[in-house]
Amino acid sequence: MCSQRRGGGPQYLVVRSVWAWNLEYEFSIIASLVDRFSYVAFDTEFPGFLYSTRRPHRLLPPSLRYAILKANVDEMELVQLGLTLFDASGDLPDLGTGGRVGFVWEFNFREFDVRRDPHAPDSVDLLRSSGIDFDRLPLYGIDSGHFAAHLYRSGLVAHCRFCRPRSTRWIAFHSCYDFAYLIKVLGIGRPLPDTLEEFLGLVNSLFGETVDLKHMMRGCKGLFGGLENVARTLGVPRQAGKSHQAGSDSLVTYQVYLKMKQRFFDGRDAKVAWHRGIIYGLQTC
Repeated sequence: MCSQRRGGGPQYLVVRSVWAWNLEYEFSIIASLVDRFSYVAFDTEFPGFLYSTRRPHRLLPPSLRYAILKANVDEMELVQLGLTLFDASGDLPDLGTGGRVGFVWEFNFREFDVRRDPHAPDSVDLLRSSGIDFDRLPLYGIDSGHFAAHLYRSGLVAHCRFCRPRSTRWIAFHSCYDFAYLIKVLGIGRPLPDTLEEFLGLVNSLFGETVDLKHMMRGCKGLFGGLENVARTLGVPRQAGKSHQAGSDSLVTYQVYLKMKQRFFDGRDAKVAWHRGIIYGLQTC
């Protein structure tokens, strides 16, 4: 699929699929890009929800919202992570193609085994229908510990909770579970912190600036619903991959962010800054 690049010609968009065998090579590329491409739109795919409540989420206290999130994430495993890197001008890495091709990344993990691990069957069926091969994941997927080591070394996240994070900006849509699963991976599978305050401290120390588009939508007239609906309202087509594939969804997240910033915030980071550091689904609903 293609879109318009800044020079006016077509830009083909490619999702680079990452497995255990090419993890080191792909991260060597990512590490070489971080200094320029310091904005990170990301998305996760995971096997649904085991625990929920019948009460509307917005009526729950933040501590209970977090307790439900923690219970789900502690018991389940990450399936995919999508990363879309871009620079302050909104350009994607072209990897030497002169702007003709833009690249994003999709990481496939090995820990989830549909035959033995807890999951929501409807969620797994949805992911399977979107093209995720659950038979291939345990055989060829990425070990989370290896991924965490490479992500730390890449410079996209701080090396520890007491280190100063780099000047990266992590962007997601309704991001509470996205950050939770990524923190679980960075913690080599350890349970999430016991309290919401500890969790938010980890998010701030590991990722630096964060922007949740679902929170950023507040005050954006005409925007409502999930990522797919917001993208449709803004005229953002899906240009590579399918919905519920992490690489494709991270690409749509990036495109929605740019459209929202241009249309509702005069294209200015200073105006977006008012919405940084708030995770939708935990601090606000």
